[in-house]
Amino acid sequence: MRITRQLAAVAAFALLAGACGKTDPAGGRTDGSGAETILSVNFCAPATKVAAQTETNEKMIRNVQIFVFRAGSGGDAGNLEIAASAGFDQELEASTGTFSGITLKCSTGEREIWAVVNDAKDHTAGAEAVATKDDFLALTHDLKDARKDKLLMIGTSGALTLHEGREDVDIVVRRAAASVILETVTQDFSSPAYQKNGVFRVEDCYLLNVPGRVNFAGTVEPSTLPTDAWYARMEAQTNLSEGVIYDRVSPKLLNYGDVDTTPHAFYAYPNDCSPSEDASWCARSTLLVLEASVYNGHDWQKYYYPVTIAGGLEANKQYRVNLILHRPGTLDVNHPVKIEDVTTVVRVCDWDSGDRYDQDI
Repeated sequence: MRITRQLAAVAAFALLAGACGKTDPAGGRTDGSGAETILSVNFCAPATKVAAQTETNEKMIRNVQIFVFRAGSGGDAGNLEIAASAGFDQELEASTGTFSGITLKCSTGEREIWAVVNDAKDHTAGAEAVATKDDFLALTHDLKDARKDKLLMIGTSGALTLHEGREDVDIVVRRAAASVILETVTQDFSSPAYQKNGVFRVEDCYLLNVPGRVNFAGTVEPSTLPTDAWYARMEAQTNLSEGVIYDRVSPKLLNYGDVDTTPHAFYAYPNDCSPSEDASWCARSTLLVLEASVYNGHDWQKYYYPVTIAGGLEANKQYRVNLILHRPGTLDVNHPVKIEDVTTVVRVCDWDSGDRYDQDI
């Protein structure tokens, strides 16, 4: 059977499958009649746009892998039927239009189709190839291999039967990372001493305590990750791809009543760990940190505004943060700002559906 894929660059796509010939309802092979299946993959535009991202980056596809596993109750259920990839010898830049050029032949029967977008390794052939669905689900991705225009996305059709003829199968790929966006910073200091012009400036912004690894099944518990699988443990880290967890910015004066509307978008893998102020490292919640400095008449004193996202980070969710600052922050980046010192509003938005809610933290 022949499988043809066409790709347009976005976050969700539909698989169209058709087959001719006899199928084995238990997921076994066909009767050898040489029947063919035609499978087309089409991406449709996401429902939301990401602040601090261009539309092109948001839906960029750099590479694609398709895996067809046997399903059903047969003895070979879970085995790989066939797989193919594109974009590893030379990255794709599928941001608009379509991509085509992969042809596969496989048997009809009960199958489960998985799609992976923007992984760092090609797992369809060679030393990295997988042989079973379990092998596939155990694969991991490291955040160091991500870029703002190369976000890992994974999706599956679930179990289905490829019948004679033609049929439509929908697959939605979801981003494996969460996005944390600092949208605005408002200078609303309560003390007249800080309501003068030229005494407060915003500086760098970044994430701390970031789980750096996720498996394709989405089942990795951050608390079980080894220490070296976490990035920016209790201190800023700048050696990942630009903008993934750190934005270095030129200091910007923010006078009383002013609002800085420069957005900063970051990416982290899911984290449901509890907050911790322990002086020694342990797995803990991810923090969004704004650095700022106050002029005391002689020099600039650096302060931190660490913000914990209540409820933790979930895959494929946006967490949009707006800060209203009432006084200088904390001198220790690992200690939270008191509630009266900073007001934050977090809106969580599903990248697929565009659902939103507000949360005060």
